Amino acid sequence: MGVMSGAEPKLEPQMLTATEITSRSRPLTLVVRVVFAIPIVLAGGVVGLYVLLLGWGWLLRIRRVSDGTRRATKKGNRYLRRLAGTRLGMLYFDLGALHHVGRRSGNPYVTPLSAYPLGDGFVLSVAYPKVDWCENVLAAGKCMLRWNGKEYALESPELIPAAKAMKAYPLLVKPFLAAQSPASQKFIWLHRSKSDGQQAL
Repeated sequence: MGVMSGAEPKLEPQMLTATEITSRSRPLTLVVRVVFAIPIVLAGGVVGLYVLLLGWGWLLRIRRVSDGTRRATKKGNRYLRRLAGTRLGMLYFDLGALHHVGRRSGNPYVTPLSAYPLGDGFVLSVAYPKVDWCENVLAAGKCMLRWNGKEYALESPELIPAAKAMKAYPLLVKPFLAAQSPASQKFIWLHRSKSDGQQAL
């Protein structure tokens, strides 16, 4: 009788071909590419939007474009009011909600607009020669601003030169203001009311 060997047969190591290696690494490579592509695409989108808005700012010097933009802004304000004055609204050019009273009607109004701290108050940019909210605030001498989730009682409005107002604006916002026509652009500085108990800005 023959003697059976108890040793197990040796398994030769299996070598992968170049095609198999490539096919196995392809999903990982795709994931890496997507991970790196997402921030690049987002950054490109932000830069593209910034350039687009900046270019539109220069187009506002054209009367027809300016009037059309103003009409569109009034329609869009009904949606921006939900965002204005909140912490989320700060992501869009420090969007605040200005509460003011009509100089003739006496009706209360809420206008979404960008507000930037300066000294003891806020600076607001007036992009057009005649704006109702600005006329209302100047006539009443006071208003209330909801900004970054807080409310500020403001008073003593005064028109200030662009050189002084620019101190309040971030570097990336200044080109938008420079694009506007100097003939129609104004800046109003509102000071915090003495009776306002809010903390420092």
